[in-house]
This record gives sequence, C-alpha cells and structure tokens, in this order.
Amino acid sequence: MAKRILALFLWFYVGWYAGAIIASSLDLTAALGPILGTVAAALIAGDPMHRIWKPRASSERIESRLAAIASRG
Repeated sequence: MAKRILALFLWFYVGWYAGAIIASSLDLTAALGPILGTVAAALIAGDPMHRIWKPRASSERIESRLAAIASRG
C-alpha cells in the first residue's frame, strides 16, 4: 500500500508539472496543471484494470482454497 501512496503523489506532481508546461506553452488557464495531476494520480493509484497493482485476494477465495487443501488431506 505504501508503494501505491508514493506513486499517487509522484504521478500527481508529474501531471501537474506537465499540465503547467502545456498551459504555459498554449496560453491556457493555469488550472490545467492540477486537473491533469489529479487525473494522472487517480488513474495510477486507482488502477481500474489491475495492470499495475495486483488485486487483493478476497477472503472467500482464500477460504475456498483452504477448504480445498483440507479436503485433499
């Protein structure tokens, strides 16, 4: 979980910086930086497709695996 929190802050900063550069070069509003940073951090930390962070095993899956192991022996 600590890696995910660290990644959240790092990607927020990277997104904010990239948004600030884009806003400055295209004469857009300065609010683009924090918006882009928030989106980047949410996508990385949330990881809806579980491509970066592996999902936690549910307690039901763990219990069913333990029951299957116990029934074998």
